[in-house]
Amino acid sequence: MRGLLRRTYHGVLSLVLLSGLYGSAAKAQSGRVIERIAAADSLLVEGFNTFEDANWTMAFDHFRAVESEYGRNASSSTARMMAAKAAFRLGNYEETVSLLETFAIDFPGSSYTSNAQALADLAAEARNQATTDVLRIGVMLSLSESDRIPSQQLFNGIRMAVDEHNRNPDNQPAKMVFMDTEGSADGAADAVSSLAREGVDLIVGTLYSAEAIAAAERADTERVVFIAPMATDERVSDGRVHAFGANPSMRARGRAMGRFAALGLRMDSLGVITVADERGVGERLADGFIQGASDQGASINLIRILSSEADWYELPDTLSADTLDHVQAVYVPMASRTTAEAAGRILATFDRFGKEVRLLGNAAWHDLPQKSHASRYLLTYANDFFPDLTSEDYLQFGWGYYDLSGEDVGRLGVTGFDITRFVLEALGRDDNRTLVDRIRNMAPYDGFGLRIAFNGGNVNEGLFYHRYRDGKLSLIR
Repeated sequence: MRGLLRRTYHGVLSLVLLSGLYGSAAKAQSGRVIERIAAADSLLVEGFNTFEDANWTMAFDHFRAVESEYGRNASSSTARMMAAKAAFRLGNYEETVSLLETFAIDFPGSSYTSNAQALADLAAEARNQATTDVLRIGVMLSLSESDRIPSQQLFNGIRMAVDEHNRNPDNQPAKMVFMDTEGSADGAADAVSSLAREGVDLIVGTLYSAEAIAAAERADTERVVFIAPMATDERVSDGRVHAFGANPSMRARGRAMGRFAALGLRMDSLGVITVADERGVGERLADGFIQGASDQGASINLIRILSSEADWYELPDTLSADTLDHVQAVYVPMASRTTAEAAGRILATFDRFGKEVRLLGNAAWHDLPQKSHASRYLLTYANDFFPDLTSEDYLQFGWGYYDLSGEDVGRLGVTGFDITRFVLEALGRDDNRTLVDRIRNMAPYDGFGLRIAFNGGNVNEGLFYHRYRDGKLSLIR
């Protein structure tokens, strides 16, 4: 009963408020008075009632029936205007524009004319936006308290890349759609499904391997492209169709260094010595190196897996120095948490061998204090992250990041920006291939801190190559 009274009150009140307008709108161009029809007025009241109840479809039908069933009458201008409003609420912008395009002609002198024109303009803009293809970038990160800061840093970089893209009027507009992974593997998988239902073109996100693995599996199920920015576990990308690892896995890093030794340094006889660590990092790097070098025809003449860091000191007692005569270089990847100390042990060990042999390494060798010592062996290594701090473009980017966040940009911010800029380029290409094939076969990308090159696969193999020489560290490729 209260609902009925409310609807009746609003209906009567609406008629009272509008009664003053009927006089001005109820004359045709000839000056003839437009007939008031009680049944049409009743339909108008029903239209107002259903509009107030947010039943836009029924309201639209009632308002349109005022004219379609009773012809031009005193309620026509009000009904036309309200029908247009209902159509707009329904998202039917074409119908809204159609209803209002002749409003000023059909109802000369109506006090609704300016409102009708404003609504028509708004509907036309909404229609144009709806018909413009928008690139939808899914972003999935954990908002749990422990992950909030790193998630925000990665998100800031993603946002800056999207904003940069949208500033170019020639680019197809892009928007972000965010989902919270809640800091769990199940949450990450569910976020992928939710974003797939939202119709995103691609998903970027998750900080850790456990979440990325679950997200990768669900991405293949949902057939939506997913790119993990930080995870290094091979299970993110191995055997996947739609899931990509932007941070090279340990085996991918080893493979790339093996290929570089064979092709870039032109070495055909190589060795590998590493320590078996609890995470298996050293062994996976070594496995990848052996594969990459062997694929290019190099011979692996020495393989030694040490059981602990302390074994480096005893190595000259268990490995004949003459063995090093059969290799041009030895790959010595480190997985130690104290890299400077581990590097000192390795370099001291090779001093005891007293042989001229080149050393090769992984990113753990980056910018260590033993530059002169490492230079004796022309130590060369592959590195996955290397921002050019002297670049004017990088400095501009860093200032923009600071303006946005109030803090200096770090690896996560740079990574979010580089990966998002890369995928926006892939999405925007005029290319008939699937997005998966486009990403796999994109030309190598040099970003502010990352190199991205999938080389036909699903894991990034883009790396920087550095060398210690004459007591200095330099980028050689």
